[in-house]
Amino acid sequence: MKPGLSDAHGQTPVVSVITPAYNAASFLPEAVRSVLNQTFSDLELVVVDDGSTDDTLTVARRLAAGDHRVRVVSTPNGGPAAARNLALRAARGTFIALLDSDDLFRPEFVARQLAIFARHPDAAIVTGNAINRGGGAAFDGAPFWQQTTGLQRLTLRYLIEHEDAVCILSMFRRAVFERIGGFDANFTGNEDYEFWLRAALEEFVIVRNFEPLGVYRRRDDSLSSNEPRMIRGVLKVLERIDARLDERPEARDAARRQLVRFSRELTRAELRAQLQRGDAAAAAGALRTLATERDSRMLAMCARLSSYWPQPLLWLYRLRRSLHCGLIHSAA
Repeated sequence: MKPGLSDAHGQTPVVSVITPAYNAASFLPEAVRSVLNQTFSDLELVVVDDGSTDDTLTVARRLAAGDHRVRVVSTPNGGPAAARNLALRAARGTFIALLDSDDLFRPEFVARQLAIFARHPDAAIVTGNAINRGGGAAFDGAPFWQQTTGLQRLTLRYLIEHEDAVCILSMFRRAVFERIGGFDANFTGNEDYEFWLRAALEEFVIVRNFEPLGVYRRRDDSLSSNEPRMIRGVLKVLERIDARLDERPEARDAARRQLVRFSRELTRAELRAQLQRGDAAAAAGALRTLATERDSRMLAMCARLSSYWPQPLLWLYRLRRSLHCGLIHSAA
């Protein structure tokens, strides 16, 4: 055993990786292996089974039996924020790394992120880039952020203006959790964004590492795949944060611009979702709202027509999607 390596007798590891898992039996083994195969081995992995109804808990316990660095906690279903908080309370490391049960670390993830902390001792959070897996031709195989080299320090204003500026594949010092607390369970699907904003409000330095060091899985059944729900969540986060920005006028103005932007985008997202479900009548109602927001005579005319004859909306949407997918595959 290497000097300082955590062992079964409770010696403190340098890094605690925390992984909430809900009905993730098919994904969890690969995620766990990606942690145990890290080039930096002085770590522990805390897996929280969040009341799964499949074999996730059995799989997690079997994986833990094969390596003393894996610890498993089981809890009734409470959502990803509550599961992460339980893992945070159980974690012993000086640094915390986040890994969802369907994502992966590349072998050098922990070592490279720790090296950035060493070079930038004022950094409290280091977020990493990742390669998308799934999500269709527009995403699969592409990096989460297009840039793949270099570092960037993220300001509070930048975080507000770019809601995807921090990837969930991140590491942070325990001091962040000790000062601002855990993830807010009131935000399901956006709890990480709210956490990063709270950290920035407390002046914690956040560094973005553009090097792809993980795999971010995009799934049709994930919380983040529900676009209207995610936009409502972002709006809720921004409304919460706006109340704390009176003495930060640039950040406050940015938050209010984003509130306007996402309020408008929500109507478009709901229209897309209704068309995808084939709900032509609901889509016609969303189109009327969009026509009012944009003060568009053309959209208003289409909305009136759709109120009496909604089916062409579905035909046009499906035609547009088929043409768009065809262009993507041709370009590939």
